[in-house]
Amino acid sequence: MKHLLNDLSEEEKNRIREQHTGGKKFIIENFNKLINTKLGDAKPYLKEGKKPKKGDSCDPNTYLLPNGDSLVGESKVLAELSEKGDGAVIPMHMCKNKILVTCGCRKSGNKLDCFED
Repeated sequence: MKHLLNDLSEEEKNRIREQHTGGKKFIIENFNKLINTKLGDAKPYLKEGKKPKKGDSCDPNTYLLPNGDSLVGESKVLAELSEKGDGAVIPMHMCKNKILVTCGCRKSGNKLDCFED
């Protein structure tokens, strides 16, 4: 590396040195938060030990299966209904206006048909 600097003037050498010694300081706190979250340091939606129930707040397009263990998406409810067979209705809770409400759901073609009790 020294032989590359031999043909440079002292002024140019000083500018290069300033870039490496003075330098800029980067704030990486927000970047670290993003990386840690993406690597699995996500905050859980539900607190451990607390089962959701009717009237709790929820994220849109989530459902509480009859066993009451967790909130799931539409695809899991469709899979559960497929196991039960055509025409089966599962009583459950679904998220409506960000609140869990009691409903019944059945499979209608490849879509989920839910109706409030």
